[in-house]
Amino acid sequence: MSWAIGRSARILRVPYDGSRLSFWGGFPEHRVDFGPPGPAAVAVRVAGPAMNLLLWQISLSVLAIAGGDWTFFFPQIAYLLQIFANLNLLIALLNLFPGLPFDMGILVALIFDQAAGKDRPGEGSLPEKLGWAGGFFLSLMGLLLIARGMLVSGFGGMILGYLVLNLLLDFRERNRIARILEEEGIERWLKPVPALVRSDMWVQEVVLGPFLREGRGRVPVVSPDNGRYLGEISWDTLRTRSFSQWDGVRVSDLPGIVSGPVVDLTDPPSRILLALGNRPEGIPVLRDGRVTGWLMRDPLVQSAIVDAYLDRTPLPRPGQTDRSAIPPEFSSPAGNGDGSGKDGHGSPGPSAP
Repeated sequence: MSWAIGRSARILRVPYDGSRLSFWGGFPEHRVDFGPPGPAAVAVRVAGPAMNLLLWQISLSVLAIAGGDWTFFFPQIAYLLQIFANLNLLIALLNLFPGLPFDMGILVALIFDQAAGKDRPGEGSLPEKLGWAGGFFLSLMGLLLIARGMLVSGFGGMILGYLVLNLLLDFRERNRIARILEEEGIERWLKPVPALVRSDMWVQEVVLGPFLREGRGRVPVVSPDNGRYLGEISWDTLRTRSFSQWDGVRVSDLPGIVSGPVVDLTDPPSRILLALGNRPEGIPVLRDGRVTGWLMRDPLVQSAIVDAYLDRTPLPRPGQTDRSAIPPEFSSPAGNGDGSGKDGHGSPGPSAP
């Protein structure tokens, strides 16, 4: 199933996160901040349920060889084949049901949301509500099955419920990050670039400089003439030779300079989330082709956590704070505001910074 999704995504060139595998298959990387639901995305999402249905039919065909007589096989093997067939049918139906946040379900919900004028399914949407209910239901059913002595089915239900809930938590986190980037922009989250390498530098100089100082796995490479981004070099490329073998070799002569995950200041949140998902430790941000900053995922995640805690409570902007609710001794740097420099108790107020 996961192989089918990965192959179809690679053939159709749809971004696919191979590290995210689950009982219902892998997900294309745009599963949260979606791109247009084109034919390629539909084919990739159908690949997982299609493989489940194929395995279901294969299992039934093997069982049919015996003509309904399970004594043709070892009883344990026939029983496991029957469970395998039923599980594949169940997983395929879960994937295809448009209300649950799985492969085709997300795609169908996306089409309806875009028809309603929304960029992506938000919190509180029907797929998310049904997903939470389904996750808790599967976990509860797993516990009940374990209590009745059906350990394998019970643990399977609990694991599937956990994966559903974990997917929805990831959905909320990425949705909040996308909303933060839309409302606040990307510039306030930029950090100084830890290290930059010019293409005319010696490789030994790079090893003793950025890699030794920063201990980074990858370093951006820029042009010495105009500072435009050329790609990145990795420590894995440099360690293919000993330090002495790089004597007299410049960075521009390296065969391993490839374009890594980068974003532009004008890129939409979907593109930024895709790049950060591939490289959470940080990615270079470009302005007119030049590296202007470094974007990391952790600060955005922390901001999303705070955003969830505040529950989107509107915060006052600087200069618009209601000072009537602040105690007099903290109301101004000069004390009680009458110019005396003393607070309401006659004591000197806090000094101005």
